[in-house]
Amino acid sequence: MEKKLSDVVSKNRAEEFPDDLWGQYVLPLEYEAANLHKLTKGSVIEGGRGSGKTMFLKYHCHETMFSQNRKSLPHDITNHIGIYWKPDTSFTQMITEDWLDNSWRSAFNTYASLCVMIEYCKLCSSISKSHLSNQYIKDEIKLVKIPKLLAEDIKVEHKELINLESDIKGCLYRLTNWINLPDTELPPYSLTLKPVISLLSDAIRDIDENFKNTTFHILIDEFENLSSEQQKIINTYLKHSDKSLIFSIAYKKNAKVSNGTLSQENIVDRNDFRRIDLESIYLNDLNPTSYEVLAAEILALKLFETNNSSSSENEEIIRNYSNPDFLKIRKDPTYQNNLKESVKSLFQSMSLHEVSKQIISDKVLLNKLRTTLISEGLKKRKNHDLSESDFIDVDYPEASIVNGAILNRSSTDLIKLKIEFDRYKSGDSDTPYKGWISNNLYGVILYIYNTLPQRECPLYAGFNQFILMSRGNLRHFLELCYQTFIRAEVKNKQPENSSAINVDIQGKATKATSTAQLEKIEELGSNGIHLKRMAKRLGSLFSLSQKRKSQSESEVNHFTIALSDISLLDDETERLLNEATVWSVLFKVRGTKAKSHNDVEMVDYILHPVLSCHFGISPRKKRKLKFNVEEIKTICYGQELEFNELKKKLTKQWGISSTQVYNDAPNNQHGQYSLL
Repeated sequence: MEKKLSDVVSKNRAEEFPDDLWGQYVLPLEYEAANLHKLTKGSVIEGGRGSGKTMFLKYHCHETMFSQNRKSLPHDITNHIGIYWKPDTSFTQMITEDWLDNSWRSAFNTYASLCVMIEYCKLCSSISKSHLSNQYIKDEIKLVKIPKLLAEDIKVEHKELINLESDIKGCLYRLTNWINLPDTELPPYSLTLKPVISLLSDAIRDIDENFKNTTFHILIDEFENLSSEQQKIINTYLKHSDKSLIFSIAYKKNAKVSNGTLSQENIVDRNDFRRIDLESIYLNDLNPTSYEVLAAEILALKLFETNNSSSSENEEIIRNYSNPDFLKIRKDPTYQNNLKESVKSLFQSMSLHEVSKQIISDKVLLNKLRTTLISEGLKKRKNHDLSESDFIDVDYPEASIVNGAILNRSSTDLIKLKIEFDRYKSGDSDTPYKGWISNNLYGVILYIYNTLPQRECPLYAGFNQFILMSRGNLRHFLELCYQTFIRAEVKNKQPENSSAINVDIQGKATKATSTAQLEKIEELGSNGIHLKRMAKRLGSLFSLSQKRKSQSESEVNHFTIALSDISLLDDETERLLNEATVWSVLFKVRGTKAKSHNDVEMVDYILHPVLSCHFGISPRKKRKLKFNVEEIKTICYGQELEFNELKKKLTKQWGISSTQVYNDAPNNQHGQYSLL
């Protein structure tokens, strides 16, 4: 049965995939800069929500390393073996001194030990079933027994690890029951993580010379969900990693975690661990197309799973996206260009020139340009005989559209503008129109489409726009694809070799994704409700800014705070801003384009561009608003009345009519921002 396109992109979370990711995980092009198999010390892996941290960790662990889908294993595969552990927060949150008194540390160590022991049982199974060429190792790994002392401590039979998984899960069951209801002073078992791992590792080392120098690498996911005291235990193991046993941790970027250990020392970057920022690998400044290629390859792999792509010219490369030996081939510019063109062909898109021509040729859109911009601009001037037709020419759509904004600026001289427009149309290159079009066209197009909620704005459609809106978040990218494909299938417009999904379908899909992601913010962390309110307030202010007829500050989608003001923020507001960056509701970057010498040191906060369509704002990072301390506090935690006062102040400051405010995007439930 042929799979639908929507089926193959519907899975966008690591939990929906098996532990064996070989053939399903696409290595980033700059993978060698983050190859965990080459580490000689622990690491800290950072990444925003949806950046693929869990998939990255699992790729380096034994299920994928020794995958049965991997027909040829490298000769040095036993040099470095990864063990994955994600603590279950439903248990770890209860392992505290308040609940378990002095037994909490023992309980935590025992819980961690049992979880890792289960992984060692699975490791023996992974190796025995793999395509490892050394049959002796595959046979002997089945015979490795749990160390006798360890078996006695947890009261299990002294038998082979490969047959012990069920028994250890039983021990874990008894421990978690005790954690939930500690009816005795001490837990049923008392283990210490590092010695347990050392005993198990030594038992494996004894079977063959190939394991004598093996580095066992414990990779701990969602580290930020552990308590500060639990983190200190793990940090102690990380700090004292050695060639035989390495500990690494992964957590959301910007999360507040402890650097402390059980001693007076802290773990120190570079001395004790190596920091790996996954987003900096995907969004590589030295290679700006890295994320675009990665997303295209992920989509190509998904499409290959359908019968539609069974004869792909890149079949061998696609089958080896998980194979580091193919990285060099994947960096070939010809391959990348062909791949991107192939993927882009699925999604119809329009250039700014094409959108401009559509506005000029469409009666409804053209009428909006005439009535809401050109005519309004002319009415602001007296004693002239110029008309709308003097500033609109179907042969020069970009300049005509930009005229709508220029006419609404108080500094504009009508006669001089008419002269410049005529010079531009005559082919004179020495006119300000090139700069005006570059700086204002995108914003004016958004303005026009925002006045027509029933029309889909083409600026949110196309593969390139999906890349822009997902901004390094693979989960968002796949969701945009999924919503597009499922709508195309409902309308029986699934793309074939000669067709692409049209802009209207993509526009509806983008709205649905954008609005859904805004609603989901409420589920993020303990302050989700406040994060969602903050995102809505920021979006409504950016949307309000977009309603300026003059477009003097167009494409506003981020704000800035002077560093001197940040120090004046109260703890509650500062925490919410930081949590917004942890959950990727906002991105924090060094400020740019300061307008005065006093504003040199600034911090910019960008609203995630996946939310741009909901608010009718630009997904591009262009212009920003500057807020003072009180305004930031109002946006974060102010009462609705206080926020409305801020909105009224800006409405007046920007010369926006009350009619425009009434039609503000978030309140228009049946228009541009509906899900249909």
